[in-house]
Amino acid sequence: MSYNEAMISKRLQEELSLLIIRSSMKGKYAIVQIAEDNHITPYASHDFVFTRTRTTRTMKSLAKFMSCDPSNVTGIIEQLVSEGFVDRKESLNDRRIKTVSLTNKGLALRDKFLEITTSTRLPNLDSLSDDEIEQLIAILEKANRN
Repeated sequence: MSYNEAMISKRLQEELSLLIIRSSMKGKYAIVQIAEDNHITPYASHDFVFTRTRTTRTMKSLAKFMSCDPSNVTGIIEQLVSEGFVDRKESLNDRRIKTVSLTNKGLALRDKFLEITTSTRLPNLDSLSDDEIEQLIAILEKANRN
């Protein structure tokens, strides 16, 4: 790779990163308000915003997903359990492994978060065709794979 190619790549990476950050900030303040109204921290709301379905997850996978230390997840999950948003159980196979799933109350809160995040869209999203939106989704999913 030549010096010029490296600079173009860096420039494109910076431009893309700034666009993603700017677009994600659109719903940030509404998410913070919903979290506060429900007596949870904005950081604890991440699991609601980014969970697609009613799944059971391990505490370890949540820590990896949230990019934090597992000890931080323990405090967050304790808060969510005390508010009735999640259930925490020991794994049947290994008592050291704790699993977490959203309760019906948690699923209802998830719906509120999703309503806010989908209603605070980018203003020009309507100028994209369905095919372009599907391509953008596929690209972002590919970029976010672990």
